[in-house]
Amino acid sequence: MTDALSSSSSALMQPLQAGCAALGLALTAQQMAQLLDFLALLQKWNKVYNLTAVRDPQEMLTHHLLDSLAAVAPLRRHAATLEQGGAGVRLLDVGSGGGLPGVVFGICCPELDVSCVDTVGKKAAFIQQAAVALKLRNLHGLHARVEMLTEAFDVV
Repeated sequence: MTDALSSSSSALMQPLQAGCAALGLALTAQQMAQLLDFLALLQKWNKVYNLTAVRDPQEMLTHHLLDSLAAVAPLRRHAATLEQGGAGVRLLDVGSGGGLPGVVFGICCPELDVSCVDTVGKKAAFIQQAAVALKLRNLHGLHARVEMLTEAFDVV
């Protein structure tokens, strides 16, 4: 990570922690770090691939991360009601673009199998790269049209 990105990430940690506290969301230090690493990846790739119109790191935190994090607690509750108490639940993020909210769900809900589908190949490639960089074995980027998928998902 470049110095500019790492200093940006450290400046965003406190607002991220405050946002999670306001949402009543308990995340591990590793998950917080992964969220900020994802934001740094999104900023880096956004320069070339135009994954999101939001460019300012503070706005990315509020408009992307915290907005996505707001759905984590309800998602966890819903997944727990599904077969096996959430373990093995398959989630599909349709039209994932820059991986929102799919990557955030993959970080915060490691028990879920998260697939992000997009018709734009470079966006699906970004999701795959994010999965590798963040070491998320439960995250998959799919380059396809959603109506062509034949797999079953528990949550869409």
